[in-house]
Amino acid sequence: MRPSPALLLASLTFAALAHAQTPQVTFTGDTMRMRSATVTATGGTAFNVSLTMEDDNANAALGTSFRRWWHCQIGNLAAAGNTLTVTVGNAGYTDVILPVWAQSTDGGVTFGPYTRLPLSAVPTQPSSTQHRFTIATPPGTTTIRIAKYFPYTTARKDAYVASLATHARVRSVAVIGTSVQGRPIHRIELTDSTVPDAGKKRIWIHSGIHPAETTSYFTVEGLIDWLGSGDPYAEVLLDHTILDIVPMANPDGVALGNYRTNANSSNLENEWAAPYNSAQPEITALRTAIEGYMGTPAAPASNPIVVVLNLHSSHNVSYPFHFQHTANANWNATSNNSGVLPVVNQLEGQWISTFRANSLFVQRGSTQSSSAGAPSRPFVESMMHDRWSALSSWTGAPAFQQPVMAITFEGTYGMGPQQTSWNTESDYNLCGAQLGKSLALYLGLQPTSSVVSYGSPCSTLVLTAQLAPSGGGQQASLNFAGAPANALGFAMFGLQSAASPLPAPWSNCLLRQSLDSNLLVFANGLGIGQYSVFVPPWAGLSVFSQVLTLDPAQANFGLDTSNGVELRNNY
Repeated sequence: MRPSPALLLASLTFAALAHAQTPQVTFTGDTMRMRSATVTATGGTAFNVSLTMEDDNANAALGTSFRRWWHCQIGNLAAAGNTLTVTVGNAGYTDVILPVWAQSTDGGVTFGPYTRLPLSAVPTQPSSTQHRFTIATPPGTTTIRIAKYFPYTTARKDAYVASLATHARVRSVAVIGTSVQGRPIHRIELTDSTVPDAGKKRIWIHSGIHPAETTSYFTVEGLIDWLGSGDPYAEVLLDHTILDIVPMANPDGVALGNYRTNANSSNLENEWAAPYNSAQPEITALRTAIEGYMGTPAAPASNPIVVVLNLHSSHNVSYPFHFQHTANANWNATSNNSGVLPVVNQLEGQWISTFRANSLFVQRGSTQSSSAGAPSRPFVESMMHDRWSALSSWTGAPAFQQPVMAITFEGTYGMGPQQTSWNTESDYNLCGAQLGKSLALYLGLQPTSSVVSYGSPCSTLVLTAQLAPSGGGQQASLNFAGAPANALGFAMFGLQSAASPLPAPWSNCLLRQSLDSNLLVFANGLGIGQYSVFVPPWAGLSVFSQVLTLDPAQANFGLDTSNGVELRNNY
């Protein structure tokens, strides 16, 4: 018996609706990479989503370690929500990582920020190459993006670089080269341009040689934001250094969704083994810039690099860590090239200790040992050591330059610094700020304040001051002497110096600062008194103070004013 037309239409309509509500997986966006995806219904709005990971550039010759990044979009979700059991297969990593997602309610036009999935979605591992988790999409969410870890796109980098046009301490943004596919490789230079460059030390930092090791980008953003914060340590660092930062060294790899390689399937880190023979334009750009900043032993550049930080991310390690290179007192470029000279190893240890002391996150991790990749030595740290630090003509006559402290810092994908929740972008933003302060301390830089006395007392009243660190700023203790016994007085404060006379009849007594605040003070029987003020840690701040005393027993109340004292933040 043939079905009625009405029944046939209803069946077709139901089938069409069912098809329309089957989630659809795509992976063509910036940073996205998958080999394939299938979706099968398991009942109602529940589906199994099978994702198969792909090698960088779909290059099967690269091997397992190049299948460590996945990122895709799932659209056409039911308005009431879906239950998705996701299996990520053909994986090249085995550590358990809680994935991240971003949600859209407008069909994938706009997305909220990436956050970790709920704790119920911590993956299980059906096999050594599979990770499985289940998520319930919220009602109203029409599209989601999911990734192994927080992604960072070329578009985000470009927008961030553009935003630095208003950063007070960014001196320049330059394109130092282009990638295989023609994308710009930016270099951001930061310093206090009001301070002459003479004597400034140069710091070089690059991130993203391995494009999907995204903790490095968040660390860089946190560092650059901190450098513009006005923090006293940021200001003193910028007064004494030039920071050159490459925020994304391998933009093609990022755009293509690769984990470790560029568009030519080259692991750029390995190119440092022979950087002057490399055919990869990204390495040519970095090497040329570094060499220009260093110069040669016969002709050192004016501000050569003293610190190189090579930022990465690492699997199967719980917390951020460094690779410290082994000390080799008998190091020789051709016959015994494992590790580094002891002086470089010592500098690395000082850096690690300083960073750990200023970052709970870094303190959680342990230091790993490295031979610097001997015998091929495929790291930028090896190039800095072998071409400059290890040369007696660089550290001795005629150059007399410092050895370079060059080291790799690795972020990780697991727990945050408090050990109670999975780490986030913000944890690495903070790590970047802590890295900045550590650079200042490693270089022996401390925010300082000073006391400057100016002008003369009207009569016999003399004011002096001392500073002591307190609460991130300075506590100033001010002492006056030469007042009448048991005199009443006023401590006057201003943010600007001045030399305007007080109103008659005391026109010979000068008010030496703007009168923005005052404090009642008393002299003892010896004509001595004291007061204090907190000077906050604001770059360039000066607080001016002066004492005015009265003696009612004298004609015209015996007015006297002290010299002025400037409490100055020297950063």
